[in-house]
Amino acid sequence: MVSHDLKPRAERERLCAAARLSRSAPFNGRPGSSGPDLEMPMSAKRVPRPGTDRALPSSPGHAARRAPASADDPDAILERLPIGTRDYIRVLGAILKKHNHEHSAKHKGVSFKTMVDRHRFLVSFFRELRRHTRFSNLDPRQLANRHIEVMVGRWIERGLATATIHNYLSFLRTFAGWIGKPGMVREPQYYVGTESEHAHRTQVATRDRSWSARNVDIAAKIAEIYALDPWVGLQVELCAEFGMRGKEARHFRPHSAVLPREAANPIDAAAFPECNTFVRVSHGAKGGRPRDVPVVAESQRALLVRVRAAVAPGMYVGRPGITSLQAQSRFYYVIRKCGISKKALGVVAHGLRHQRVNDAYEADAGGPSPVRGAETPPPHDQAARQRAARVLGHNRLQVTSCYLGQSVVLRKEAPSCPASADESGSAGDPI
Repeated sequence: MVSHDLKPRAERERLCAAARLSRSAPFNGRPGSSGPDLEMPMSAKRVPRPGTDRALPSSPGHAARRAPASADDPDAILERLPIGTRDYIRVLGAILKKHNHEHSAKHKGVSFKTMVDRHRFLVSFFRELRRHTRFSNLDPRQLANRHIEVMVGRWIERGLATATIHNYLSFLRTFAGWIGKPGMVREPQYYVGTESEHAHRTQVATRDRSWSARNVDIAAKIAEIYALDPWVGLQVELCAEFGMRGKEARHFRPHSAVLPREAANPIDAAAFPECNTFVRVSHGAKGGRPRDVPVVAESQRALLVRVRAAVAPGMYVGRPGITSLQAQSRFYYVIRKCGISKKALGVVAHGLRHQRVNDAYEADAGGPSPVRGAETPPPHDQAARQRAARVLGHNRLQVTSCYLGQSVVLRKEAPSCPASADESGSAGDPI
């Protein structure tokens, strides 16, 4: 006996299947996506009211593309401003807007920190060049080597560090490519002379930058910081126990960072076969490169317990309700208030990273590092440097020389170390 409602039932099944298909693969307007269900009603498009020229609201997911030759288009701005204009800040702003997000050599973007550092340096460079030298009418597009020679002389007179001068020339080399003059900025030796102390960067550490090298009582100083600001105290203690950079400590999320050996990076796990627990440092890491630091001491475990108790799940180690920039300013204000500066005690926050890696190297190598007075390599120098590189989060073994001093094995492959100035300065990002 045939049911009389067979056709309506089949129709209902077809409509249900179409509805399921539309929910599982919604139409997004891209090739390969499912189209809208023809049986389902579609909402009418919102159009501007007749007689008005108001544009439709932009999509919440994507910014509107800048129209060519619009008022804020960098090329249009540069075309309107003639060479030699007095409005050099606007010229510089247009060049930065067009190029500052680009990597100097590769087809990729750069970090926000790099963009900020470039912006600050270039504005101060051209301001000083126009106000304090004979080139008072210089347009940034007219930059030449004679201008750079004058500024390098001023930097040397001010006593800037060699690494800082090299960083500044690197910024100018990138800027020269932006204005169509690639290769214009020469090597530092061209500006300072081959015999100058500023001709080459210091490639290896020549002195111990640890806090203990300056006779700073680390425990007492951290307790002093805790008394002034407990959040900054936690951040500084993370730097001391795990060798974190200041930014990494401020952005550390403890509830998702503790990992068993099976979940750790295989390279980091292989370097520490005796460890079963690791801490992942990823937020705020330099270059966005995460690393897994081994938990080897009871003091580290106790710190992790206290940090997880103080921080809400999913949050970072810092005062709730403040921005990243405010947290950074607070961090450096508190540590300077407690005397942590080159001027006061001769140490900076980054010195705790030196402290951690030198202490770990000494325990693994069976003797002190070269910067701590070793005249001959300890028995296990090479293996200890391999482990130190993993703690630091670097893939190149040569970078350990920037913290430990030169190894006899690595002497022919000395690295070029970035500036090791205070993180609060603008000389460069500590490694």
